[in-house]
Amino acid sequence: MLVAPTNSLRQKILAMMVLRVVLALAFLGITTWFQIKVYSFAHLNFYPLYGIVVTVGLLTILYALALKRVENQSLFAYLQVTVDIALVTVIVYVTGGTESYLHTLYPLSILGASTLLSKRGGLYAASLASIAYGVLIDMDFYGMLPQRFKVIQMMPVQGWEEVFTTVATNILAFFTVAYLTGYLAEKTARVEKELEEKEIDFDALEQLNRHIVENISSGIMTLDERQRITSFNREAENVTGYALKDVYYRPVGGIFPGMTEGHFAPGVRIEKKFRKKDGSLIHLGFTVSQGQGGDASSIIIFQDLTQLKAMEEQLRRDEKLKALGELSVGIAHEIRNPLASISGSIQLLKDDLDLRGEDLKLMDIVLRETERLNLLITDYLLFARPAREKRETVDLSSIITGTVTLFRNSPEGSSISVRIDVRDGVFVKGDQRQLGQVFWNLFLNAAHAMEGGGELAVSSRVDWTTEPEGRCPFAVVEVADTGKGMSAELLDRIFDPFFSTKDFGTGLGLAIVHRIVESHGGTISVASAVGSGTVFTIRIPVETQGALN
Repeated sequence: MLVAPTNSLRQKILAMMVLRVVLALAFLGITTWFQIKVYSFAHLNFYPLYGIVVTVGLLTILYALALKRVENQSLFAYLQVTVDIALVTVIVYVTGGTESYLHTLYPLSILGASTLLSKRGGLYAASLASIAYGVLIDMDFYGMLPQRFKVIQMMPVQGWEEVFTTVATNILAFFTVAYLTGYLAEKTARVEKELEEKEIDFDALEQLNRHIVENISSGIMTLDERQRITSFNREAENVTGYALKDVYYRPVGGIFPGMTEGHFAPGVRIEKKFRKKDGSLIHLGFTVSQGQGGDASSIIIFQDLTQLKAMEEQLRRDEKLKALGELSVGIAHEIRNPLASISGSIQLLKDDLDLRGEDLKLMDIVLRETERLNLLITDYLLFARPAREKRETVDLSSIITGTVTLFRNSPEGSSISVRIDVRDGVFVKGDQRQLGQVFWNLFLNAAHAMEGGGELAVSSRVDWTTEPEGRCPFAVVEVADTGKGMSAELLDRIFDPFFSTKDFGTGLGLAIVHRIVESHGGTISVASAVGSGTVFTIRIPVETQGALN
């Protein structure tokens, strides 16, 4: 434990004496004002308060006279702490006892003891205050103390439960204050000693702290007591698009709608959607911390969670597709075998029987629906487990161009204007048939979204993105239509299997697209709004030698 030097302790004792006089004068002024406003000077019950003020003044004079003659300053400080707690106990008694609100003076005495005598003195003061307060409250509750000396007479408490709760709560507060202030006093003494040993450039330290705050990878802002924004670091500006001048002294609820609603409290993690200055919507995660008051009453740290949310959604979708894929493989194979037998048997019956009219028509329907069911199962298997054994280096631009040609000559593309802008010589590792299936499904989906005609734009480029292993190129293909678009609810489900907004759809088209792209090591994303069309963006790793050709 750190022991303060004699001169330092003497200065602290003098400071506490001055503070004690100031508090006594303030107490005298409040008492006099209260008596003038509420009672008359003839109200004798106020005299105990004046007596306490006089006692404090006399004790302060005695302390001042004895300070120069006392050799054991530590013992002298313990004596003052003991007397202070005794005076506080008397004040609590005359101002209501069990109903007094002035038990908050005990922590002041404990704070003074910790300042003078470090942690040990604080714990001594807390122990003495706990005993004095507990004995006073118990004696007052059981009527063992005279009531005529009380300045304030209140209704008695209802039961011992309230008394026990009050005493226990305050004793806990006493020891908490003692521990914290004692710890801070020791810490302060240690820092003071270190400051004596070396000089600290506080201006440089403040500049360093400001530099750290400005360059930290999280947005940081502070709020005053009226929840107005008082600071906004550089990352906060980058995340939100707002500069400090745009938000300074504006209510936080005006910039971050809903921030002050619900669980806006220190230590609570909040996640909310936020619309940036440019209108784009992102996910933000907020952590609120209690500040030091004033312009820094609250400190809020926030991060952009948009990419993290997208990754979580991708993982959830992948887990769902994986589970469904494993189940679907077994079911599809079990259906496909008897279906082949049924189809073959019906074909033989058609050839052997001399069917005419309605019977022949019904037989053709059975064969056609059997074939359709077989195609559905084929798509189901393709979605569940895309083939990987036929991977080779293929020309992505050639696949896109060929698929566009087929689409232009199909019934679905007859009323669609197609605009194509693809980069030549982009090679990827994959299955040509499956990649063609991806673009065919996307083109059909676009055609169904543009029932009255429209424009389909297909473009590709090579994008270089820094990866942990080095620089890895990606082929980026965008398929955009001018259709009716989709709502946010539909966007969250379009890649789910068997989800379709069309009466004739199976709901496997986009699920197969997602599955194939994923099996090629790529990603697919979609952006859409109702009435604004839809854009699908596919990213597939490029073969390095092909990308350089």
